[in-house]
Amino acid sequence: MSYLKLLNAKRNSGKQPSMKPLRLSSAQKALADEGKCIKCGKQNPSRNSYICLDCQAKNTIEDIRDDITALRQKILGRPGK
Repeated sequence: MSYLKLLNAKRNSGKQPSMKPLRLSSAQKALADEGKCIKCGKQNPSRNSYICLDCQAKNTIEDIRDDITALRQKILGRPGK
């Protein structure tokens, strides 16, 4: 596909999807700066996360499925249930 066709496809397809930055409250930012979990504030989370393993373990499979369903509906532009 030529570069001009790619530009036309981009222009005609509407708004491009993007990753939105994570918005933290001032309290959560302070905890993150100290290297603590933003949910419980007690334990040190892993290097690539803001949430400790104990808080992550509290998510059930149903919660995760609900999150996936909500994201899918948001992406596809369908109203919620």
